[in-house]
Amino acid sequence: MKEKIPVYNIINMFFVGAVFSLGLCCIFYDKLPFEWLKENTTILSDWWVLISIVLLIAMYEFGLIINRMSSIIVEPIYSKTKLWPKDKYKIDVSELSQINSKFQSLITDLVLMRSHIMMYFILMLVSFVRLNWLAGIMFLALVIIFTFGGKKHNAKINRIRDDYKKQKEKEEKEKQELTEYFSNT
Repeated sequence: MKEKIPVYNIINMFFVGAVFSLGLCCIFYDKLPFEWLKENTTILSDWWVLISIVLLIAMYEFGLIINRMSSIIVEPIYSKTKLWPKDKYKIDVSELSQINSKFQSLITDLVLMRSHIMMYFILMLVSFVRLNWLAGIMFLALVIIFTFGGKKHNAKINRIRDDYKKQKEKEEKEKQELTEYFSNT
């Protein structure tokens, strides 16, 4: 059986990578060789498709790296600081996703927000290193906005998990009571 990459993963990685690349271009605008590109457009015209493909792949890779960094940096920090508290649940996520269609969407959104936080944090650091204070402050504001948006999403996810856990415990209790009733009769 072939494993397929979910479309939201491709979009997530590409979108984050594209925005990150655009942010870097804005920060390093004065260092980009625009004059060289203007002078050599005839040389590049034959290679434009290849260059475009390479740029798309680079954007995807940037997105993938940022996504993984957010998983190992942002998620644990936000969990430990209780910004995005994560309760211990022994719940089958796929089963819960089938029962509540919003659940998987909320998790996907939270992962995307986590990636955006990491992306804007990196762009903020690069901006401050380059002494571009306005861009750095703008990226810091975006980190804060996505942090609080993610906090709201995380609370919804935890509420859905908690409701599901209570429902499962109630079903188990009823099942146990029925078993005891029939074993005593």
